[in-house]
Amino acid sequence: MDKASDEMLVTRRFFPRTLPAWLIIIMIGTLVVSQTTLFAIMSRNRVASSEIVDLYRLNERAVWLAKLMSPLPPEERVRVGGELSDPTVVVSLSSVPAVGAPVAATDTLSELEDILVARLGKFEVQDARVRVDEPADTRGVSPAADTAAQGPGQVEEDLSEVAQDFLSSQRYTVSLQMKDGQWLNFVTPVTPIGPILSPQSLPTYLLISAIVVLAALWAVSRITSPYQLLEGALARLGSNLNSPPLVERGSRDFRSAAKALNLAQAKLQQHVEERALLAAALAHDLRTPITRMRLRTALLKKSDTKKALETDIADIEETVESVLSLAKVDSAAEASDRIDLMSMVETVADEYANAVVMGKEGILGRPVCLASPIALRRAIRNIVENAISYGVVARLTVRMEQEAVLLSVRDEGPGLDPCYAEDVFKPFFRLESSRNRRTGGSGLGLTIARTLVRRMGGEVTLANHESGGLDVVLRLRSAGNFE
Repeated sequence: MDKASDEMLVTRRFFPRTLPAWLIIIMIGTLVVSQTTLFAIMSRNRVASSEIVDLYRLNERAVWLAKLMSPLPPEERVRVGGELSDPTVVVSLSSVPAVGAPVAATDTLSELEDILVARLGKFEVQDARVRVDEPADTRGVSPAADTAAQGPGQVEEDLSEVAQDFLSSQRYTVSLQMKDGQWLNFVTPVTPIGPILSPQSLPTYLLISAIVVLAALWAVSRITSPYQLLEGALARLGSNLNSPPLVERGSRDFRSAAKALNLAQAKLQQHVEERALLAAALAHDLRTPITRMRLRTALLKKSDTKKALETDIADIEETVESVLSLAKVDSAAEASDRIDLMSMVETVADEYANAVVMGKEGILGRPVCLASPIALRRAIRNIVENAISYGVVARLTVRMEQEAVLLSVRDEGPGLDPCYAEDVFKPFFRLESSRNRRTGGSGLGLTIARTLVRRMGGEVTLANHESGGLDVVLRLRSAGNFE
């Protein structure tokens, strides 16, 4: 079963996986099949029509020869036959037929023999025999041509080529028995059938085929481009719910798909907004009883119970503030701007005693990114605080990669089990199992950081560093450098 699955996977690798590729393959395949079928039909029809024309010419030639030779004496027939002969048509007279025996009754030529006997009966022809012979050896034989001082023209070259084709084609050999027993034999060539595509017409055919293929590629790109836009819009919607809606124009099916996508996006935005407002309202309403609890606790005498209550109230207040912060992430809209990332990193690092700026790697000048200033500062703070909470020290490094600016925040902690690489970005997920917010936080720092960065068109990833500790990488769109 595994072997069969592997073979199926290997086979699928050779098949296209996109709609434009499939459409191109289908269109080119259809073109090839239709052209091949057309050529086959044309070839068969040309052979059939050429055969009918050859039989008609043979029949007419037999009638005129019989009409010419019938009134002549045998000796005169021999002389006239010699004068009528040329390299392609040979006329001779003999006492025995050139065609030894009649063809079988089932052969097409048998019907032709009967037609000849019937038509030539008025010229007293007693018998008629027809046979198809293979071409004779024409090496060293060339059709007669007049020599001129100048080279041959195009028409002369074409006529010479046709004559050579007649010399190398099959031949009909016909024997007619006259009334005195003498046999009139003549040989006439079968009309040669040239190729459907000659060397002169092949470039034109290839050019037209190339134009058709290019037109098909253009049509496919025009047809599928809206769906590629739809795919891009879905990808943006997955990372940024507030991305601009699709423009509802184009074909009817695309307009319907774009309208459905925009409607789904609007409903999702409404759902997220309602959820954020609900969370904010609940957190806001909790502030009043928390304040009363703090005031009442202040009236208590100093004791272990009072200290424990104050700690619990502080934890509740931190949770409320975290929920409010998470609710504000999707509601706040801030325009992107060109930001000197190195300056912002240094400013944030100055706020923490355990944050160290390691500098830049492979960058000339000061890297500039496209981001929202307030949101970016908040995301960097959350990542730095997370590094200090779990790894004591946060080491910040800025580097460039293709069209992106990267900020690496590495700590000196124990690292992270790879199976939790995505779980740590979930709301309220904490690796610290003591439930102490002083050591484990609220579990929203990385969630808010990734949400903010993704809204700016960036990404936040994390991995264990080869030298130890956890390395959180913030990737942003590059806008060049300041010298």
